[in-house]
Amino acid sequence: MQHAHPTSPHLTSVVKKVVAAASEPPVDPRGLTDDEPLNGERLHINSLSLISLLVQIEEETGVALSDELFVGRSFATVADITAIVEQSSEAAA
Repeated sequence: MQHAHPTSPHLTSVVKKVVAAASEPPVDPRGLTDDEPLNGERLHINSLSLISLLVQIEEETGVALSDELFVGRSFATVADITAIVEQSSEAAA
């Protein structure tokens, strides 16, 4: 059974929820903006927690994140993560 492809608002919501929970300490996802830095005043995401949260996003959305999409990319904000999830979702459609 294939997962339905989530809409962008849904993807953004899932990304914010997972990022907020992965932060040390966790934060409330409702206050996160798309341009929220992953390692700034509110969020504290390191490279290991980034990998873990990407796996969690795959599980929660049913969207497989292709390795090719990571080449030459950096992830500085919530929007950077949302963009790769949306790109993977569109590629699978």
